[in-house]
Amino acid sequence: MTDWKIKPSCFTDGGLCQKQLNITVYKLPDRVSISYRKYPDPMVEGDQYLLQCLVQNIAPIGRLTVTFYKISATGEQTELDTQQKSKDNINTPQNGTYTLDFTPGRDDDGAQLLCSAMLDLGPEGPQPPPVMDSDRLNTNVHYKPQITMSPGCFSMSITEGDTLSLNCSAKGNPAPSYDWLLSQADSNPMEERSVVTITNIAKSHSGDYTCIARNLLGNSTCTVNVEVTGASCQAAASALVAMLLLQLIHWL
Repeated sequence: MTDWKIKPSCFTDGGLCQKQLNITVYKLPDRVSISYRKYPDPMVEGDQYLLQCLVQNIAPIGRLTVTFYKISATGEQTELDTQQKSKDNINTPQNGTYTLDFTPGRDDDGAQLLCSAMLDLGPEGPQPPPVMDSDRLNTNVHYKPQITMSPGCFSMSITEGDTLSLNCSAKGNPAPSYDWLLSQADSNPMEERSVVTITNIAKSHSGDYTCIARNLLGNSTCTVNVEVTGASCQAAASALVAMLLLQLIHWL
C-alpha cells in the first residue's frame, strides 16, 4: 500500500446511503539518529549544548512522539523531554527534527544520551505502539576538581618525633595535579604530589597545610591545621629509664 490518501467508501444503489472508511496508512522510520547541532570539543560542565534527534521517512508524522533519555554511568535511565509535532493532515512520509537544550553536570560524565521515536496510532493501531531508538551518544564532561579528602579539611595534633602523612584526593576531568603549601614557608609549593609525608616531625612543622588540586578549568583547596606537641612526661620518663638501663648494662 503506497496510496497515502486513500478514502474508500461504500454506498447503496442510487447513492442514497454512503459510508466512508477512515484508513491510516503508516510507515515506520527508516532511521532514528541523535547528534549535537555543533559537536562539543570538549563538553564542559555548566555550558549549554543543543541535541538534535532526526527521524527519517515516517508517516503520519502527526502521530509521532519523540522522547530524549539520559542513561547514567551506573545504568539509570532518566527521561529528559518528550515532544510531538502538531497533528496536521500530512499523510505522506516526512522527516522530523526535534531539538533539546542540554546542560551537563559533573555527574553526567560517562553518561549516554539517546532519543526514542514512538508511532502511536491509537487503540486501533498496533499494540504496543512501535518504537525505534537511536544509537547512544557518549558524553565526556570536563569539570574543575573537587577535593574528596577524607576526613576532609580538619585540625589534628601529632606528637613531636612521629611521622606526618597527609593524603589529598580530588575528582576532576581532566585529572587534577596537586600542590601542598605550608603557611610558614614561602609561596612556593612544598610538595607537588597528592601525598605529603614528614618523618621525625618537629614543633617548627606546626601550621596550616593547604592542598591545591587544579586542572585547566579551575582549582579546589583544602587546609589542614597541624599542631605538633611535645612528648608526654610518661614518654620522656620511659626514654630516660631506657637510657639508664643501657648505661647500667654498659658498666656491667
